[in-house]
Amino acid sequence: MINRRVVVIMPDTLLKAVDEVSQEYGSRSACIREALKYLLERRLLEERREKMAEGYRKMARLNQELAEEGLADAAGCMDEYLQILVSGGK
Repeated sequence: MINRRVVVIMPDTLLKAVDEVSQEYGSRSACIREALKYLLERRLLEERREKMAEGYRKMARLNQELAEEGLADAAGCMDEYLQILVSGGK
């Protein structure tokens, strides 16, 4: 992997905060790399969540129809089961 130098301009207050945290990472560069990785991972996760939500919205009607069919079938089975119980298994 090729590392490239990037110049980042930021306010003094942000730089001071980065300097405090960067001690845990060994350098500013390492700290900023980790922060960017985290930011990009969160963004990717959010995009995936949005795609999943969109899929659920698109499939909502079909899922409801399938669930209602399943309930109707289950109700029919339940009626048969109750009849067997009432008749004593005959």
